[in-house]
Amino acid sequence: FFFQAEDGIRDAQESRGLGDVYKRTGVKEGGAMQGDVFGDIFSMFSGQRGQSMGQKQKKQVKPMLKEIEVKLEEIYVGKMYKIEVERTRLCQKCEGKGGSKVSKCGPCKGQGYVNKMIQLGPGMYQQSSGPCSSCHGQGETIDEKHKCSKCHGQKVLQQTKSIEVPIEQGVPENHDYILHSEGNEYPDALPGDLYVRIKIQKHPIYERRGADLFIEKQITLLEALSGLNFKLKFLDHTEMLISTLPGEVIEHGVIKVIKGKGMPFYKDAMSHGNLHIKFIVEFPKRGTFNKEQIEKLKTILNGTSSGPSTNQHACFLEDYDERDFNTNAEGGRDAQDDEDDDDLPRGAQRVGCNQQ
Repeated sequence: FFFQAEDGIRDAQESRGLGDVYKRTGVKEGGAMQGDVFGDIFSMFSGQRGQSMGQKQKKQVKPMLKEIEVKLEEIYVGKMYKIEVERTRLCQKCEGKGGSKVSKCGPCKGQGYVNKMIQLGPGMYQQSSGPCSSCHGQGETIDEKHKCSKCHGQKVLQQTKSIEVPIEQGVPENHDYILHSEGNEYPDALPGDLYVRIKIQKHPIYERRGADLFIEKQITLLEALSGLNFKLKFLDHTEMLISTLPGEVIEHGVIKVIKGKGMPFYKDAMSHGNLHIKFIVEFPKRGTFNKEQIEKLKTILNGTSSGPSTNQHACFLEDYDERDFNTNAEGGRDAQDDEDDDDLPRGAQRVGCNQQ
């Protein structure tokens, strides 16, 4: 197969100047040679220009789209992906003719449609065309006894084909691979193309942004102050040892980078993006330390702490609940917000002042 990357079926159709789709056969105007300037020039010099202009160009069946979900690990290393495609193809037994003796329809003279005169009023007529009722718009008829025993005169059959698609390293989300002529097929038309669109499954650890990878790492306050090292299972199934520098203190929410440990660049698999690690420091819960331990922490950290106030008129911090939030400017909550109470998170802090 020949594979070609495109942004999308719609853009591809517009760029190739495809026309309206025929409902009966699902075909489109144009084809592989439409708009081929170099092909036209070549045919002029080879004496085929007049012939190509004099003959009616075959239409091409509109393309098919099949989406496949792949893992981020598969995008990292690349692989051949096998898919099963349900498509319409010409009957091989009758070669897409429908039978052994095919005759041109007499009433429509093989056109598939007939002209009719409709009277609009006294002395007023209008000519219109519609599908031929004798051949049902096919332009030809087949005697029942001569119809193909395999397709029963339909000319086409449903077919399932196994096709391998090359998943390239670093291929982006929503990328389309085009497998030419691997789509549906109908009589008197060029086979359609098959578009295979890449969808990437959400990874439990890594988030991909372009060629970079992002993760969050939760660490303890002790690890943030004294340093840490940890092992991380990478997308190629190897373990990577990650460590802070000696004496380094990790701040809550800080992002560190490991260069060259992101995704392979698309079309340049020897180059890689970066791995970004955001550190979330888990602070001790209320009541973790007693007074003696707190005094030791003050000594170790070489600092002072104001500590909790003993003033009964102080504004003491309370557990926060978003249901206490006044979403209405006149106070209280809007009706819509009340309906969503069960989904609201808890755990932040708010300030409540005692009345003096």
